[in-house]
Amino acid sequence: MSFILTLNSTNVTNTSTNTTFKYNFINGGFTCKDYEMCISSITLPYSFYNVPSYYANKTFSLIFPTAATTIQYDVSLPDGFYTVTSINSYIQQICVSNGAYLVDSSGNNVYFIQLVYNTAYYSVQLLTFLVPNAIGTYTRPATGLYSTTGTGLPTTASTTKLVLASTGSIKSIIGFAAGTYPPTTQTASWNTSSTVTPIGSTVNSIIMRCSLISNRCTTPSDILDSMPIKDTSFGSNITYDPSFEKFISMSDGTYNNFTFTFMDQSLNEIYARDPNVSITLIIRPKK
Repeated sequence: MSFILTLNSTNVTNTSTNTTFKYNFINGGFTCKDYEMCISSITLPYSFYNVPSYYANKTFSLIFPTAATTIQYDVSLPDGFYTVTSINSYIQQICVSNGAYLVDSSGNNVYFIQLVYNTAYYSVQLLTFLVPNAIGTYTRPATGLYSTTGTGLPTTASTTKLVLASTGSIKSIIGFAAGTYPPTTQTASWNTSSTVTPIGSTVNSIIMRCSLISNRCTTPSDILDSMPIKDTSFGSNITYDPSFEKFISMSDGTYNNFTFTFMDQSLNEIYARDPNVSITLIIRPKK
């Protein structure tokens, strides 16, 4: 005789992670002797931030040349899921907020630092451009650094800089070692590519663990199954419908409850924002 169990948000035991679930058996418990379990289906919202406080990967600094010397803005990204493109947009937002930009003759904002994907080399490219020492055909922002009331343009045209601290910074996301880029003042536009593989997402696949499982071929021995994250964007549902039943042996005994946990590919805890999951398990006697 087979049993079908379903778990959802009512089974969440840790609301700070929303990835550990507890199932209570009815009628005082379940006696397991020569049983096995498999995943029937899972629907899981893709709600794991890649830039949260608990990963300590939120900070960077921008250094802009000015008439006096330089000015540094220290930035901490709000918790969220960021691509290189969205980090670049946030940099532009910082520039606008502080007047660290100019406006061209077509009315477009001109920013002097940019992060872009370099897909040919599986890297991220940093481009820094000269901040001019004269306004020329540009228009100044209404307020802030390069406005008429601000600190002013540099006396010698030079580039902006990106600073990545050794701890707490976005360096792992964009694939750069800790340091200042460019390392010295440049009087010509400058660019470089990341030298470390960028880690755009800290969760690339999901491992499912269940306290009832006795999987003697793995460590830890309670691994039930794993599923990839493919063709799914942040904010959408991750769905898993195995094409065949992958039954794993269960530990013999009598149980009042069990726990089910989602972990990342390195067996680290996953912090999900949305607990509205649907998990369907099948338990049956071994054949």
